[in-house]
Amino acid sequence: MRNKFYNLVLLFFAATLLIGCQKKGQDPADLQKEVIAIHDEVMPKMDAIMKQQRKLKALTADSSKIITSDELILANNLIANLEMASDDMMNWMRNYDSQMEGMSEEEKIKYLNLQKHAIQQVKQDMLSAISAAEIYLAK
Repeated sequence: MRNKFYNLVLLFFAATLLIGCQKKGQDPADLQKEVIAIHDEVMPKMDAIMKQQRKLKALTADSSKIITSDELILANNLIANLEMASDDMMNWMRNYDSQMEGMSEEEKIKYLNLQKHAIQQVKQDMLSAISAAEIYLAK
């Protein structure tokens, strides 16, 4: 939970920095293509998240497996990280306003820069959660 708070604080500061350092003449249509390209790149990873969750849940539920309490805690943390990454993607998609109706060009550019940073963070969190689960399951 604390990690998520720090990520949100970093997201806020990075977004503020991005807005302050915006290049003049950015095209909202080009920015929107960049945002969607990042989403489209990482969205197929949702299958990997679900697959890793199932494997970890099966491992923790199987009483014939000898799992120490530390391993059980780690596995449950990995499951939680996968769920959080999945939830973050779903929340981003639910809240993304592709129409941006009523926004000026400047507002669209600001909005899309924020969304680009947000989806990059979702991507990073998803890939990190998947990688950690794969490493744990490979043992």
